[in-house]
Amino acid sequence: MKRLVLILSAIVVLIAFAVPVFAAEMYDPEQRMAKLYDEKAAVLKASGEFTFGGMTAFDAATAAQAFGNFYVDFTIWPDEYNSILLEVSGASWATPTPTLAYYELTTDVGAYFGLPVGLKNTAGRTSLYTNKYEVTGHAYERDMVRTWIDPLAWKFMVDAGLAQATAAIGFGEGADTLNDIGIYVFVPDIVGIAEAELWYLAQDNADYKGKFGLSVKATGIMDMLGVAGGFVYDTTDGAVPEFAYGIGAKADLAVGPAALGVGVSFDGNDVDALDKLAVDADANFGDFGLVATIAINFAEVPDETFYGAEISGYVTVGAAKWAVGYTIANDAFGADPRGYYNYTCAAESIDGGLFVNADIDF
Repeated sequence: MKRLVLILSAIVVLIAFAVPVFAAEMYDPEQRMAKLYDEKAAVLKASGEFTFGGMTAFDAATAAQAFGNFYVDFTIWPDEYNSILLEVSGASWATPTPTLAYYELTTDVGAYFGLPVGLKNTAGRTSLYTNKYEVTGHAYERDMVRTWIDPLAWKFMVDAGLAQATAAIGFGEGADTLNDIGIYVFVPDIVGIAEAELWYLAQDNADYKGKFGLSVKATGIMDMLGVAGGFVYDTTDGAVPEFAYGIGAKADLAVGPAALGVGVSFDGNDVDALDKLAVDADANFGDFGLVATIAINFAEVPDETFYGAEISGYVTVGAAKWAVGYTIANDAFGADPRGYYNYTCAAESIDGGLFVNADIDF
């Protein structure tokens, strides 16, 4: 009996030591990654965004529902120098069947050859977009300015630390064999508070006429102020508008128990020197908050001053944000390219109305 007890005790001691070692081997991230590498298994990461909203003025004829964003980026690393991006997206309520929007291979040439600068080469169905540089909720500072080439066949980026430059070339998407061309330069850090970008992007144009633009964004000014502005000039023959701009500023204030953010933004172009102006205020109490907005139209067409307004409340649950509110929209903007007014809700409606909106970035 004593021998049995001794044997069982020894087994218990061995298990006590073995379990932590086994657990570490199974769950320790470094060991797991090493195991995957030894077995030539590709590392996979999924990220994306889901934004959906529904709005009703209690009239079925003018109710609306829409996806603001619906995509998942699957990034696969077959090895330390290469990555493959597959983006599955679908932003239509009527036909929500997901599609494979982008599929591209990126090779870190700089790391492989030990170059003194970063060099990444990307090919496939890809794209090149300028930044979302806004500081306000309405984002009118970049509404008319942001530029892109989409889709795009090939691009490469040189990273010199102080600045990054991306060159883009497309093949045979239009009437000519080479008709997409662009250069994009990004400066991520200017005196510790600002960033800037400069670009010339031409899409589907055999004469390589496209859009020249620039933007600047600065945050943390006096620990409370952020400003941003951009300008774009279209060299394409007969382009309307020929140029456009946008400017925005946001102040972050402490008001009692709330963190209050107030943003003001406006934009314009050569058709309407001042097109629209908006104010958004967000009082955040931690896991919930209140939002109030208003937008004014200064364009000659349509000849309406009031564009829209909103009041809403939201709650954040982990990474998700749920909002309920009411949007007031001006039905005069139905034929206007900007559409009916909406701020928080992904959907827009001729009469505005009560809405619910769900959003998560992951």
